[in-house]
Amino acid sequence: MNKKIQLSKNPLHYVYALVWFSVFVAFAIYIFTGKMFMPDANGKINLVAILVGWVAEYLTQIGTGILVILIGAYVAFRVATEKK
Repeated sequence: MNKKIQLSKNPLHYVYALVWFSVFVAFAIYIFTGKMFMPDANGKINLVAILVGWVAEYLTQIGTGILVILIGAYVAFRVATEKK
């Protein structure tokens, strides 16, 4: 790996990284399936869905889902590594 970055010796960091990655993957699946953009029982759309919809308009739903997974992988990598 990089000379300035090494894997953490604390096993709990790997659990945190897995949790972060799974949260981002779940969010990406929620975007990819399109359930995020459907109105709820009251007929309202969440503000987050509108903001993500702006991104999805330019990147498509698949591209936005992949982007969210890549961000999750980056967050998980930062949690599981430490600087020397």
